[in-house]
Amino acid sequence: MSATDTARRLVFRMVGTWWRIDLSSPEAISDSTKEIAAGVLGRADDRSTARARLRDALGRAASAAADADAQLLMIQTDIGPGQPMSATLTVFEDERMRMSPAIGTDAASVLAVFDKSVPLVDPARADTLVRRRSMDGEVARVHAIEETVEVEDGERYTQRRLVAQYWYPLPGTKRLLTVVLTTPLGDIPHTLLSYFDAIVAASAFQEA
Repeated sequence: MSATDTARRLVFRMVGTWWRIDLSSPEAISDSTKEIAAGVLGRADDRSTARARLRDALGRAASAAADADAQLLMIQTDIGPGQPMSATLTVFEDERMRMSPAIGTDAASVLAVFDKSVPLVDPARADTLVRRRSMDGEVARVHAIEETVEVEDGERYTQRRLVAQYWYPLPGTKRLLTVVLTTPLGDIPHTLLSYFDAIVAASAFQEA
């Protein structure tokens, strides 16, 4: 799976089942979400309500990604046969991160400037900033647990969602590509962060 820049594309090697949502138009989003819902839940009449809920949830996520000019949106539904897994991967260029012409284009310099800017652009997550590896070198990561109160069948419960953001220096530029990995399995963040780090560790830029 890949996200394409004008000269480079970021390529991922993933385990399990991942579905790509076409973000090119509202119609494409609708077609993609219908395909995923049918693929995950089947086409039986008694699953129609569940399919509609899944389409709605995926549609909201896809519309938000499209509004942010995302290059790629992937949804994971399992990590292996009989092993359900819920995760989302989104790739986009962070327009807030335009580096000064004075710093040059080497990745180390770009990330050094980025590290200093995190407390200003994302103060709530700045204390989680760490470096991780991709196949091309270092990336920066922050994460958070986002809590929301959900209601299902009249029962209220707290949903803890893990959100991990990774910033990749785009080779030969002063720009950063952002990869956001999320999962509703926020009660086991350390395990899921290790899993997300493994996805990033296997990613690399290739010529587009």
